Amino acid sequence: MPKRHHHTESRLNNLSVNADPEHPVYREATTEIQKRLRYMTEKHSQVFVGHLEFRFPPEMETQSDNRHISNAVRKCRMKLKREGIDAQLVWAREQRNSDQPHYHCYPICDGNKVQHVQRVAGFFNEIWSREIDASPESNYVRYCPPQERADNNTGIRIRRHGSDAEEQLHNASHWMSYAAKVNEKEKTPEGCRMFGFTQIPKA
Repeated sequence: MPKRHHHTESRLNNLSVNADPEHPVYREATTEIQKRLRYMTEKHSQVFVGHLEFRFPPEMETQSDNRHISNAVRKCRMKLKREGIDAQLVWAREQRNSDQPHYHCYPICDGNKVQHVQRVAGFFNEIWSREIDASPESNYVRYCPPQERADNNTGIRIRRHGSDAEEQLHNASHWMSYAAKVNEKEKTPEGCRMFGFTQIPKA
């Protein structure tokens, strides 16, 4: 994603965005997020969106690249596929004042197969723990529920034929656009990606 333009309005591509002049988001990243959200809602009658945060042990060597999150996302998507769960995954790297980055990941899942983000968080925690050589009990992966309209207090569910389908689609876009915010990424090393997206299958 070579071009990065700031977006400061509350809507983009006819969907709600968590942005204003004081808190811009990257337009290209937000568009990629929305593409995956649209793709999944068109493919499945129900879609469940969660939010996971990934951190490193404080004693771990400073990370100047994204190999650990890239490996974890790839392995977790394979795990989800083996479990029969279709998903698109979006991640963002954040690093402002700390020496170590942390990551936000939004799994967009077939809501007919995922009722609670804890199941997906369990997969990720197991894989992430192996990736960073930590105990799974350390819980360096945690889930972050949305402030509003949460399903089972863990994520956002979009039911295609539900009376609130359009509202929940906007809620999900608004919630996920947090990953594309411009601030909190000031210490990203030169040439290091800020975002990652699983590939949408070609038609």
